[in-house]
Amino acid sequence: IKVVDGVKALLPAFRAQLPATIDLEVVVDRSTAIRESVHDVKFTLVLAIILVVLVIFLFLRSLSATVIPSVAMPIAVIGTFAVMYFFDFSIDNISLLALTLSVGFVVDDAIVMLENIVRHIEKGESVMAASIRGSREIGFTIISMTISLVAVFIPVLFMGGVLGRLLHEFAVT
Repeated sequence: IKVVDGVKALLPAFRAQLPATIDLEVVVDRSTAIRESVHDVKFTLVLAIILVVLVIFLFLRSLSATVIPSVAMPIAVIGTFAVMYFFDFSIDNISLLALTLSVGFVVDDAIVMLENIVRHIEKGESVMAASIRGSREIGFTIISMTISLVAVFIPVLFMGGVLGRLLHEFAVT
């Protein structure tokens, strides 16, 4: 999109340098479709976050329990954007789809942890004691699940060829 915008900005200067008999026009501009596609993926990501928060609230029926995944998701997304900025990745459909998939991982981990803590609270433990005990019980399992999911994408990170270059940002994101 940046390249197309740059070319469009330079077109008047190029046209001024050409003789009047030569007409310089854009024949195909796929940037409009790409912009719409990126917008659709961004919308899907935001909609997914909103729906996840609503579903969590509907099933747990607790505003305080809904806050944890609601805060975890934006923090994960902001952290991912920081990594993408550090590696100079562009925000395209592939990286946004990877981000949407990653939000699912984060939400899954947060819900599993939260449900275990809520289970302890329902047994009569204090919030602090339930949080500590619940985290100790399944913290290692959640970390193991997350590492396993990350391990699935490691081969994609080291793929060669055109497909490897295309999916490199997906694997890192």
